[in-house]
Amino acid sequence: MSKVNGHMLFLAIFTVYSYHLNFAMSESWSVFDVIGPVMVGPSSSHTAGAAKIGYFARIVNGQQPKEVKLLLHGSFGKVYHGHCTDKAIIGGLLGFLPHSEKIRDAEKYAEKAGMNVEISPIDLGDTVHPNSVRIEMTNADGSFHRVRGKSIGGGKIVLREIDKVDCQIDMSYSCLLVMFSNRSLNALDIIERVKKLNVHIVKFDVGNYKDKSLLIVEIREHFSTEIIHELERIDGVDYARFLNHISNYDHFAT
Repeated sequence: MSKVNGHMLFLAIFTVYSYHLNFAMSESWSVFDVIGPVMVGPSSSHTAGAAKIGYFARIVNGQQPKEVKLLLHGSFGKVYHGHCTDKAIIGGLLGFLPHSEKIRDAEKYAEKAGMNVEISPIDLGDTVHPNSVRIEMTNADGSFHRVRGKSIGGGKIVLREIDKVDCQIDMSYSCLLVMFSNRSLNALDIIERVKKLNVHIVKFDVGNYKDKSLLIVEIREHFSTEIIHELERIDGVDYARFLNHISNYDHFAT
């Protein structure tokens, strides 16, 4: 192969590669997917992602849990000591973001907060992602919530279950959650209320478990507490939560 032809081949390959990379990044990538998230290590999947799952589970719970069970599945259950997965999830439940140095001493902070944590490796089944945890949270007032999430690499997560309702929340956008009785309320009624806020709805979905439904509304903006209070006053709504995109949290906020 001549030197000129070699250069042309290299240019062609580089052009195709650049096209696909730019396309992928324009769709779903950011610079943080290339260099990794800002975090307390050692692993973006087992530490940063785990902290995010705990963080958003705490918001779903609505308050600081008193008793917590961490059911660690797959590789989460096998390497959680070495990769500090347990510390990361506990830190997230305490409101620490993935880059917080406090994650290193999460157990100490949990003890100070009066949050008892039980950790158990478990097999959640072949269909569950290997970097998964189910977090069961019991509160001082007796209320209970559970969240299952998976860490898919680069600090990215997907929430796959909330209070036994299957879901698919990747936190690409701010997200409104409304758990309600499907015997007395229609999801479209709630969506109409959200539309009145003049927000840009990206998509919405509804999951069901027995007589309960979970409405998931993703928007481009951030939610405020006013919509939460308004929705929780509706007969048939069990609770409403907003999971703002993590870029909106300088510190813990509910």
